[in-house]
Amino acid sequence: MKPIKIVLIDLSGTIHIEDEEIPGCVEALEKLRSCGKFKIKFVTNTTKESKKRLHSLLKQLKFNIDENEIFTSLTAAYKLIESQQLRPLLFLDSNAIEDFEDLRYQHRKSKFSCHWIGPRYV
Repeated sequence: MKPIKIVLIDLSGTIHIEDEEIPGCVEALEKLRSCGKFKIKFVTNTTKESKKRLHSLLKQLKFNIDENEIFTSLTAAYKLIESQQLRPLLFLDSNAIEDFEDLRYQHRKSKFSCHWIGPRYV
């Protein structure tokens, strides 16, 4: 059997629920990290909050997680938009829109644009 190179851990409902840590998860994560045999990435399909806000919540809950270790569905959408130079109409919660702010700036200087619809932009 091949050795494990990376461990993917779902966030919501696995290590936390809303703004509460699932008991024992901070310690379990530290123990897993101490093995040092593989990378750890955290995944979530949430579209309600940006990666920065999610990272901030996890830090408040005492998780030792780097923001670059988090991959969200918004991250996937951003990468697709950027790689394909798409011109999306984004329907996002105002807590999630910051993951796309730099696209708005980049697209002002190019031949395509992004449009936002959400509480902050209506």
